[in-house]
Amino acid sequence: MVVPSLSTRCWWLKRDVNKVGVKELEQHISAYYVPQGITFDAYEERTLGQYTLDLPKLTSAKLIEISACVRLNRTKYLCSLQTDEIVQIIDKTIQLWLTPEYPLRKLAETLVPLITGYDAELVRLELKRFLRGFRKKDLYRFLDEEFDNPGLLDNFRPRKSGGFTRAYGPGLIFHVFSGNVPGLPIWSMIMGLLLKSAGIGKTSSSEPLMAALFAQSLAEVDPNLAECLAVLPWKGGSAEVEDLLLEKVDGVIVYGSSQTVEQIKKKVHQAIPVLGYGHKISFAAIGHEALTSDRYQDTVHRLANDISIYDQQSCLSPQVVFVETGGVISPRLFSQLLASELEHYEKRRPRARLTDHEIHAIRSIRNRYEALAISDPEIEVYASKSGTEWTVIYHGEPGFEGSPLNRTVQVYACDNLEDGLGYLRPYRAYLQTVGVAVGPKRLEVLAHQLAEEGVSRITALGQMTLGVSGWHHDARFNLVDLVRFVDIERSAEQLAEIYDPDVE
Repeated sequence: MVVPSLSTRCWWLKRDVNKVGVKELEQHISAYYVPQGITFDAYEERTLGQYTLDLPKLTSAKLIEISACVRLNRTKYLCSLQTDEIVQIIDKTIQLWLTPEYPLRKLAETLVPLITGYDAELVRLELKRFLRGFRKKDLYRFLDEEFDNPGLLDNFRPRKSGGFTRAYGPGLIFHVFSGNVPGLPIWSMIMGLLLKSAGIGKTSSSEPLMAALFAQSLAEVDPNLAECLAVLPWKGGSAEVEDLLLEKVDGVIVYGSSQTVEQIKKKVHQAIPVLGYGHKISFAAIGHEALTSDRYQDTVHRLANDISIYDQQSCLSPQVVFVETGGVISPRLFSQLLASELEHYEKRRPRARLTDHEIHAIRSIRNRYEALAISDPEIEVYASKSGTEWTVIYHGEPGFEGSPLNRTVQVYACDNLEDGLGYLRPYRAYLQTVGVAVGPKRLEVLAHQLAEEGVSRITALGQMTLGVSGWHHDARFNLVDLVRFVDIERSAEQLAEIYDPDVE
């Protein structure tokens, strides 16, 4: 049976009541998106309670057809749009998602928790918070941060030194999505659209839905623009599919493990831009100023929030915390209060269910430090009693060790935050975000020292998991690194003038 794509049918279907009887009807959801006219011969099904996700079986021939289709649609429509028009279309789409009663948002709020295991209320709040960053004003900030003149994406613009310059995005981008943070693929898709690039996105088996739903909502606002996108699931590393696609595209954006990023990069044999966002480590730095009698409770709450959102699966989440002495509460007491806050957080928004491997990793680090604590009074382990829901490991002196994630954090006491910086150096290649809680006189000095150690993003404690528009992801540009600039030199301009038939 050939099942139409999202673009040619309602986003859910009910089976014939005569076939399923009087029980509640099973609702089929297309966990993919392709342009109109593209059909598949076979599907896999993934059951989620009363819902079933339809996942098409992709062949190399079908992928050739899809890539040619989205590239042609880009040429016919997307290339003709001005950047302002693209921003307006994306903004209208985001406004749909910011409406609580929007059907696709309600569907996502129902299904994403079932797919990922994340708490439903957490998903609801975080999806809204994430999507608010793609409104019109934020997209303009994003463009202005990357280009002195975003008009370069539309026309040749005059250069101060003479001549003209224009920026061209890739014709077709291959997006490799990760599934650790729901909604993250939307960021990559929007990047491509702002550059007037067609896109084919490979979804993750751990979260295959949000990218497809966003493409469907885009089709509601502008069907022609959505025709320049395809969102498809397939098993990572499938040589028959991926090797073929990598020969057809003009740019690649990869989210995932460092291993995934390197595997994709090795397969790219063309001189095309490849942006890879692999494994990173983030941490928090808390000064004594944030541990006064009127501040420490808020500081503990902010940190617990950063740790708990999506169970540290984001590369922006803190795995390590440096806590300075000299406050009203000691770093040890801070660790105890953090443990209590994580216990409260677990009751309100429970952690997702873990695999056996993930549970083993948490128990292993707990056991190791509990054994060390027997003979070392400077080590203490605070852990949830019923299972592995949360773990706080306190160290009485500075150090640095990563975490197995899933609400497991290492807390290091230090007389000065600067004392802990030397322990960062072995991890320099992996450092990304630091959430700071220090006074204004120390911020710039500490920021300089953190930058010297390899940190690329410094933000407020409590805001670590929310990247703002225009931030330099992994210390570099997002859009600029994908475009190629074409110059018309002044000499060509001057020579053209003499061929004007009306020239004097």
